[in-house]
Amino acid sequence: MTLRTERIFLPTSCAPQSLCWSGDALFDWVSGGLRHHLDGSSFDPCVRYSYRFDGAVMSQDGQYAVIYERLGTKGLLLRQGKVVRELNRSFYHAEDYEYPVALCTLPSGRTLLAHCPDEYCRLELEDAESGQRLTRREGDSPDVFHSRLQFSRDGRYLLSAGWVWHPVDVMYVFDVARALERPASLDEMRDLELGPGDVFMEFYSAAFGERDTLVFHCSGDEEEARAPLMSYSLTEKRVLSKAPLERPAGTMMVMDGYVVSFFEHPQLIELATGRVVESWPELGTGTQSSSICRGVPHPPPLAVDPVGRRFAVGTEKGIEVVRFVP
Repeated sequence: MTLRTERIFLPTSCAPQSLCWSGDALFDWVSGGLRHHLDGSSFDPCVRYSYRFDGAVMSQDGQYAVIYERLGTKGLLLRQGKVVRELNRSFYHAEDYEYPVALCTLPSGRTLLAHCPDEYCRLELEDAESGQRLTRREGDSPDVFHSRLQFSRDGRYLLSAGWVWHPVDVMYVFDVARALERPASLDEMRDLELGPGDVFMEFYSAAFGERDTLVFHCSGDEEEARAPLMSYSLTEKRVLSKAPLERPAGTMMVMDGYVVSFFEHPQLIELATGRVVESWPELGTGTQSSSICRGVPHPPPLAVDPVGRRFAVGTEKGIEVVRFVP
């Protein structure tokens, strides 16, 4: 499928501090819930959170959001902009890697909050509204620094793209329904079945695609000069495609056989071949390519919407929106 692009610039009165898609609006929750519409209109609820929050995630139904300090220990869970409760994570190396948090609205209407409220290595699922811990369990958790949490589009899977000593980037995928039925499954770190030559891979970044597809950028074997971009079926447990990349992928958005890579600037990459189809070098999107980001300049606000085939980048003067049209 060939994609053409459309671009929209939304001027703002101040530089956005965070961006989250909800319908056709972009919310800046760190700035108090500023709402920007694609027609250029905006709404300011005149709320300010008196803390150094610099990141945000939002549930698909638009009801809940979490603002947090990326390299800190504090977060706030919001419902329609009002504080539900404070969130915390362990201090241990918190200044080194990105705060682990994600929200997902299930088909039942329940919104799940995934985070690590007690220990850096203990992943938990909670009911966002009540705060009920849904995965309470006994025993210790494996020594993994969970980070860059992400739910699949249907809420079936939860991804953790974090790290372990020394340090090495790792990636684990959990079945959400299984975790709710048997919480101990969140402590079972199972590697993907990639083949005999890929056992000791390092996983730099990852993103869910359609249905059961997971796309990730990882280290290659000794014969590969460039790190490959791989597409993998979680249900079939097999690699669907593998292509070399010329540079790190960073944050990714997967759609229609393509990946948008946001390392340094957005690039539209053909998933099957690794070929760069289009790029936007004038849109700086930062150099983060790992969950470990101490010393890496804070990336500009970024919101991705793979279902709607669009992304938005915050700039000093406003918001740049790029849409893909089949």
